[in-house]
Amino acid sequence: MENTHAIVIGGSMAGLCAARELSRFYDKVTVIDRDAYPVGAHERPGVPQSRHVHALLMRGRLELDRLFPGFEKTMIERGAIEINFGRDFAALRADGWAERRPNTITTLFASRVLIEATVRELIRKLPNVELIERAEAVGFETVRGDMIRVSGVKVSPRDGGAAFTLSGDLIVDASGRTTKIPSWIEAMGLPMPPETVVDSHTGYASRWYKANPDRRPKNWWWKGIWIDPIAENLSTAGVMFPVENNRIIVSLAGIGGHYPPSDEAEFTAKLAQLRSPIIAEEVALAEPMSQVYSYRQMANRWRHYERWGARLDGFVALGDSSCAFNPVYGQGMTSGALSAILLGECLEKNGINDVEVPRKFFAAQARFQAEPWGLATASDFRVPGTEGKRPLMSRVLDPLLGKMFQVANDDPAIGERLGEVINMMKPPSALFELSLLKLIAKAWSRRLIRGKRQQKEAASMPPLALGAEG
Repeated sequence: MENTHAIVIGGSMAGLCAARELSRFYDKVTVIDRDAYPVGAHERPGVPQSRHVHALLMRGRLELDRLFPGFEKTMIERGAIEINFGRDFAALRADGWAERRPNTITTLFASRVLIEATVRELIRKLPNVELIERAEAVGFETVRGDMIRVSGVKVSPRDGGAAFTLSGDLIVDASGRTTKIPSWIEAMGLPMPPETVVDSHTGYASRWYKANPDRRPKNWWWKGIWIDPIAENLSTAGVMFPVENNRIIVSLAGIGGHYPPSDEAEFTAKLAQLRSPIIAEEVALAEPMSQVYSYRQMANRWRHYERWGARLDGFVALGDSSCAFNPVYGQGMTSGALSAILLGECLEKNGINDVEVPRKFFAAQARFQAEPWGLATASDFRVPGTEGKRPLMSRVLDPLLGKMFQVANDDPAIGERLGEVINMMKPPSALFELSLLKLIAKAWSRRLIRGKRQQKEAASMPPLALGAEG
């Protein structure tokens, strides 16, 4: 019997997770990537958003440790920081500072490059997985019979070497939101998959700093900061995330086309103009380590392979190549890992020789993707000027979701459930259980009776004593 071979285009987090799952079923798995992988936790051109803040959701933390045993232990040994958001973050919401209240959600905060380097290191230990660097996939090799089947990938080395073709039984597109494969599909004479795009015209600007713990006041209890935007004149969100090696990443996110500045002086000035000066005060005590990096490719884009009118055997797409979310919501790495796990489950159930595997996988992946897509686009549609077709159900449910977020600080049970859904520990349907809806109705009624809390924008610092022992 001939050896079986699966090929993954793109060494993204989704691609590496897919390779791990495929290694259970195929004799050999090859991952092709344009970049040379750095030694250690360093940037690479193919992941431009890695310089910005990343949050590994709790579900992602658990699934990556399951896919790559030792992931969590290695990350913590290398400086990743365990964060309980309710206890460790100073969060300025629409109507004031969130109460400091520990919850059950604990996440890992680290740079994207540390997460990726750790996963790469662990996958290299698998004897049947090969990583090909500095090589660009430039086209498919196909076999035409009753149906078109992808039988291989044409590869062009970026170091000037001779082009070659890799033959494979299953080809996976994990090359990200800028994937070229839909154009390859069109060149075959097949229609491209239909797309849905929702764009709130959001943009990032980020800068890295070396923290100076000795200079921080001892009553600054927070490890990180989150400042929500509100009205049009305060349309910039600000966050400060701690990462390994005593560094912090500060990011500004502008919504509705109000992009944050990329000039260093203007960036620093903008920090002082946020709803609270807290991040500006942190930065004043830290040492800049980088320029200001900008990133604006943040539209939600869903390529609907599950509704594709064509058929291409031997090919699947996952992660951002299939469905990319606005990265401000932190769903990308976790969603990519879960899509890879779904592919593994599909192969386990149907076998690698079932020609219907792509169709079955696309259907299963779409059912999963609908959940984070709904959360991300619902939030984006609350931004004036967001482009895209808003589903009728979204128009009905979004006001309710907005009220949930507003009263999340009023009742621990509401905040806990929202945290579980945001971290993908529970599906969005868990937000509409009758018991929770009753709590939301009671909390909202109490607000109406006593009137909205008055925002304290003048002092704009989180309470230093509240929950300080928590």
